[in-house]
Amino acid sequence: MGGTHEVGRNAVLLESGGTKILLDYGVKIGDKPEFPGHVRSKDLNGIVLSHAHLDHSGGIPLFYLSGATPYFATPLTTEIVGILIRDMIKLSGYYLPFEYIEFDAMMKNRVDVGYRKEVKVGNVEFSLLNAGHIQGSAMVDLKAGGKRVLYTGDINTSRTRLTQEAKVPRKNYDAVVVESTYANTDHEERKKIEASFVAAIKEVLNNDGKVLVPAFAVGRSQEMLCVINAHKLNVNVFIDGMARAVNQISMEHLDYIKTPKTFKTVINKTRAVQGWRDRRQATRRADVIVAPSGMLQGGTAMHYMERLSLDEKNAVFLVSFQVPGTGGAKLLESGYFRIKDVEQEVKAQVRHFDFSSHSGKTQLEAFLRGIKGKPDVYVVHGEPENCESLAQWARDELDVNAAAPKEGDEFKV
Repeated sequence: MGGTHEVGRNAVLLESGGTKILLDYGVKIGDKPEFPGHVRSKDLNGIVLSHAHLDHSGGIPLFYLSGATPYFATPLTTEIVGILIRDMIKLSGYYLPFEYIEFDAMMKNRVDVGYRKEVKVGNVEFSLLNAGHIQGSAMVDLKAGGKRVLYTGDINTSRTRLTQEAKVPRKNYDAVVVESTYANTDHEERKKIEASFVAAIKEVLNNDGKVLVPAFAVGRSQEMLCVINAHKLNVNVFIDGMARAVNQISMEHLDYIKTPKTFKTVINKTRAVQGWRDRRQATRRADVIVAPSGMLQGGTAMHYMERLSLDEKNAVFLVSFQVPGTGGAKLLESGYFRIKDVEQEVKAQVRHFDFSSHSGKTQLEAFLRGIKGKPDVYVVHGEPENCESLAQWARDELDVNAAAPKEGDEFKV
């Protein structure tokens, strides 16, 4: 239904014996939001959400203009979705085909599902498995018509400071729908990235500078706090923006965090910025400030860019993927950033650290190689060349049927 040959607006429709289950229904944020292909609410028996990011969740309120379809996700995912979709309506409401009332109806139809709990909807049974992508993220394991299908959503098979890694389920599958965000790229080893990140922070602080870490509010912000804590950096860390609310919700669902006790300690000792007075103090008192948005497209990070980026003693450490054309991408390319409507040369040190929450090429291939049976493989959620190359790899190396579908393509398992 969407997310084919692209990253954004993910949606897969599974039908068996008259039961229709929708796996994700995201939005592609741009000048005007784009949604997946249309399916009527009254035709659906259930919606299963893999994780909270808007490219997987942002279109789900569309089904509550008049419907009451049950919607399944981990409780932490649903709570984070509450923050993200409300914010999207606030920022892009003019362009959206739904409002807060539909979102509220969606939340009333929520069904919380923990990992490995079996759920039956019509002719389909499913369970959620840890996906390792962000806190609360899930792969969806489905049984229908005597067949078994795995929908990976976004997966990370590397352990992070925040989440346990995704593991290959020990079951025979007839079909796998797999993401391919980094199907042609390998990430540097996590330990090496952490070590260079921490060393760079120390160097800046030793020169009496301050470090701004623009980071995604969900997942990356929390992980950065955990990394700083794990390396015993005795520094004043401030957190700002939407990440504060995500921190608090994550604290209420510690079952989805790798080391609950440590996470609790980290959040409690991090200073949360509560308003403009705090924000002004943070600029003076903080050693490290973690603030969304991760791509420097709005958010409280913009305030700190104004205050910190024109001083060569300071640093801006980008820790998220930078989509071409975003403020962060332009900063990395040119060394300039728009401050108060003027393009200014950034004097602060600017570096990028590849803290990805997606599996890279070698990991995706190992994941598919580890799946039992000879499943058909459908590759989604990637640039066209990534989808095609992973499908080609699966055909060549695993000798399975593999395709990189186009929107609207149908396959029989």
